[in-house]
Amino acid sequence: MELLLRSSIVLKGVQHVPFAQDHCICPTRLVPPGEATVNIQSWEEFRERSIWEYELKISPADLKLGHFVRRLSIPWEKTDFPLQGMMVDSFEKKKWLQEHCDWVIIDLDRSPNPYRPAVYARHGRDHDTHGIEGPALHLLRTASIGQETLSAAIGNYQKLDQQAESLIERLSADAEIDMQQARSVVDEMADGLEENLAALVWLSRIKQRDRYTAQHCINVAILSMGMAASLGWGRREVEMAGLAGLLHDLGKMRVDKEVLNKNGRLTSDEYEQVKRHTTLGYDMLRNEKAIPEEVARAVLGHHERPDGAGYPQGLTGEQIAPLTRVISIIDAYDAITSHRVYDPARSHHQALGILWKNRGSQFDRKFVECLTSFMGWVTPGTLVRLSNDDLAVVMESPSIRGFLPLVRTIRQDQGELHLGPELDLAGQRAAGVSNPLRVSEVLPDSYADIDMRELTVQLSRQV
Repeated sequence: MELLLRSSIVLKGVQHVPFAQDHCICPTRLVPPGEATVNIQSWEEFRERSIWEYELKISPADLKLGHFVRRLSIPWEKTDFPLQGMMVDSFEKKKWLQEHCDWVIIDLDRSPNPYRPAVYARHGRDHDTHGIEGPALHLLRTASIGQETLSAAIGNYQKLDQQAESLIERLSADAEIDMQQARSVVDEMADGLEENLAALVWLSRIKQRDRYTAQHCINVAILSMGMAASLGWGRREVEMAGLAGLLHDLGKMRVDKEVLNKNGRLTSDEYEQVKRHTTLGYDMLRNEKAIPEEVARAVLGHHERPDGAGYPQGLTGEQIAPLTRVISIIDAYDAITSHRVYDPARSHHQALGILWKNRGSQFDRKFVECLTSFMGWVTPGTLVRLSNDDLAVVMESPSIRGFLPLVRTIRQDQGELHLGPELDLAGQRAAGVSNPLRVSEVLPDSYADIDMRELTVQLSRQV
């Protein structure tokens, strides 16, 4: 815990390097010359997409007996069905929906029949999404933060932090690096990942402007491991995801710092310099005995795109390995939700919206959908504004709560932060409380200079 509080200290001689030049993430800073800018998807557009967490929008013709229908393309008032939704338990109901609705949304959590229509169906037990239909995607939404899990997660986080800083310091000094030690740290975290997942995701919300380099490595490692586990990948594959996440941007230590820190649009030549970081990182890792080839390949290819417009090889679709696709998406998600010198942090919702808008082109379609299911509407550690204008932080958000998570209020008093009592938003609604509170806005990390390190210290003393 003491190290966590000290973690704002930057090692002497280590220049802050914002991992910024990841093309097509920032609409004003990162777009290569001659390319179109990215339109950020609005929250209204995002909530109308085909899939949201455990919900799936489908054609009524694709309904099966055992599907639970949650929403219709027509008002519920025009039907004889209950407002809370209905089970398709007869062919008569299915026929009525086919005749009257353009689309329906099914709730896979409440559907005894797990069948997905062909557009989203799993094609065999392939490596990349073999957990997409199972309970593994709910790992984060079934996890909770307790004294034991928070303590273990802080220990893992501190070791990752030390490892990331050591790698950066030694690479900046052109010194040898201990890859076996990096692998050992990730291996230890993988052992208790599922039990500590909620607390680790909470810690990934720690964002300090002067420590972007190390924290980005840490966060990509944590979230990549979580997503790999949620996909049902094996123990070794989860470890490889964490290792690739930790090492994915180390090649930037060999790129001109003035170019990396440039506060403005890059020239064509500068952009080409930045693009070299993938091959530079791969060259550093390819002959390391402690680093498996798939990890080195993920470092090389984490800026490849399904549409072939990525680099360095211009790979397309299935030519890009599943591990590489995961790192690509998590790298972008953490960058978008972090403050950089040229672009403010965006909220969890905005980040998912950007990824969703670019699925199938810049990012793998299936994995963007999996990330959305894994992370959910909000995650532990997400800052929110409640309907009474109070600020709060999310503690838990299981699917049974819908859009009504368990939160703790945050009070700011003369520069000090104070965690308030837990508020069960779903419980308020179920108990018939007049004017029950709800989440009115999802906020960016570090909103209003809220320091998640301070909240973590307080939480560790209270859980």
